[in-house]
Amino acid sequence: GEARNLRGSGLRAPARPSAQPSAPLSSAGRNLKEWLREQFCDHPLEHCEDTRLHDAAYVGDLPTLKSLLEEESFQRYGADVDVNHHLASRVSSPSLRPLTTLVVCPLYISAAYHNLQCFRLLLQAGANPDFNCRGPINIQGFSRGSPVCVMDAVLRHGCEAAFIHLLIDFGANLNLVKVEALEFDSTGRVKVNPEALQVFKEARGRARSLLSLCRIAVRRILGKSRLDLIHILPVPDPIKQFLLHEHS
Repeated sequence: GEARNLRGSGLRAPARPSAQPSAPLSSAGRNLKEWLREQFCDHPLEHCEDTRLHDAAYVGDLPTLKSLLEEESFQRYGADVDVNHHLASRVSSPSLRPLTTLVVCPLYISAAYHNLQCFRLLLQAGANPDFNCRGPINIQGFSRGSPVCVMDAVLRHGCEAAFIHLLIDFGANLNLVKVEALEFDSTGRVKVNPEALQVFKEARGRARSLLSLCRIAVRRILGKSRLDLIHILPVPDPIKQFLLHEHS
């Protein structure tokens, strides 16, 4: 299965997840790496650095994930902590394919396997907390009943409240989730963690603090590629740690 297919990548075999991912992730097939490359890689397979991030998130390999995010060559072929849907067209000009599923996103994969450490690391590295994508989004194109944003996925997978707190802290849009769809799902597939749902509802019912809004704004203005420059800002160390979410 996946463990055999990942052996050649140098990643550790996946531990048993605390909760199984939903059907779309399972339907990726026995070789997740090849499926991801086939669907979303812009370059020849030997140059497809970005799937290494998916592989590490899939098996919960935190050391490899950290190493990739710090590796200069990781950016060489456009690899990014957010999914890149700029696909090379078979005609002369490139085209943009909108995102219509979250199952290819590292944040989704980490949430599906309840890997909080990988989830936090991806957000700290600048992953988009809503869609984990840096291209166009087509929510109308999402499969019926599938999560429409990362927060929705976290809730639907029954993740603990810590995942919710992280997404709130990193500026997720809480209005994207339809709470009624979570509470009145007739299929029985949605098993929301009650504490996590309560945290979400309370957060959506009140305004974010000015301190939180300032941190979100500063990080967005800097952008993913310049977050490492926070360390050299002429501000006290506690402020740097706060901007980097180092004591979240």
